[in-house]
Amino acid sequence: MKKQFFNCIIFLGVLCIVLSCGKKTEKGYGQTNNNVPIINIPEDLTHISHLDSVFSTVTFIPLETKDECLISHIFTVKIVDSLIYINNNRQQLLVFGMDGKFKYQIGAKGEGPQEFLEINDFIINKNNIELLDFKKIQTYSLTGKHLDSKHFDLLNNTTYCNAEHFCHSPLGGYYFWGGTSGPNNYNTGQTRYMMYHVDDKLNIIKGYFPIEHGTGTVHNRFISYKDTIIIDPYLKEYNIYQIDNKGEIIPRYFFNFGKNAYTEKLLVNRHKDRPETYTDFSQYVLNCEDFHETEKWLHLSFSCNNKSYSALFNKNAQKCYLLSAANPLLKKDELRFWGAYEVYQDQLVFPIDASWMQIELDRISLEYINKLNIGHFKNMDEFNNPILVFYKLKE
Repeated sequence: MKKQFFNCIIFLGVLCIVLSCGKKTEKGYGQTNNNVPIINIPEDLTHISHLDSVFSTVTFIPLETKDECLISHIFTVKIVDSLIYINNNRQQLLVFGMDGKFKYQIGAKGEGPQEFLEINDFIINKNNIELLDFKKIQTYSLTGKHLDSKHFDLLNNTTYCNAEHFCHSPLGGYYFWGGTSGPNNYNTGQTRYMMYHVDDKLNIIKGYFPIEHGTGTVHNRFISYKDTIIIDPYLKEYNIYQIDNKGEIIPRYFFNFGKNAYTEKLLVNRHKDRPETYTDFSQYVLNCEDFHETEKWLHLSFSCNNKSYSALFNKNAQKCYLLSAANPLLKKDELRFWGAYEVYQDQLVFPIDASWMQIELDRISLEYINKLNIGHFKNMDEFNNPILVFYKLKE
């Protein structure tokens, strides 16, 4: 995790741009419905504003460092009922309190009937936790006792769904997101899908989003907001789709990136009889991820020209701000915004490596350090577990 975080900091920074959001009468590239609200992202990504334009406060929770809970890479973080659940590099599901203290681990990696090979995703229910493993779902109590196992095998020439993410369907059963993980050839006569609805016995009912090219990876493919399931966008998709409580899948928002969007068909060369070809997509917005929605804000991360950005849209003010983290003009009275893995009570949550905090403490002013009350982090070992940063969105 430390190597990944340290490399990422080279490309990140904080930008803030006021944009407009409205509705268009003409359908743009990739837009599937004229009635969907459009977020217009500026083509010029160089305008800079202050972090305080978006956030009112920033707070921190350092995760306890102990031998039984050493974190190598946070793949997913979810906060439910004042408990922090960490998917540690798909190898462990660790539970911490809101004070950062380690509590316990859910399940264990292994080949036994009550163990898992890898943690692709997990669902925290009212009375249990479901963990998506390779070809099976393991169910545990909220404190880690094994309760049940469900097995499935959708790796065949008809479907080939290597489930990477899942969620409950309002129609019963689950939605499995396999994306394009596994298939050796997308260009077959058989229609394959990125997402499948399966029943309680894990048999396929219906497929959604036909595979045309690779999908990319995300931290959370399915995000819950009120009574709606929101699907994190896949590669070269500028619509944010939702699944309502009747199981209908429709676009919820459309992000318009103008000339920075890639409007050509994305070619796929994963074929045994075709040579691989490569295109430099760095000048385009091709991958969007980490969509989150609160009562007043939207968040979406994307990359362009080898830099990462986050678009934050204020629904009440009808204004959208663009944040990135490699801004060389960062002020000494603002903390970097690295993105958002999770939302908790109108706060965007992102895990940073302890060494990142050391870099920030060397950059920001003493007055700002005192304002954030983070001076004690100067004595923190850079190899400690990550720190969760909570950015509170303005009213």
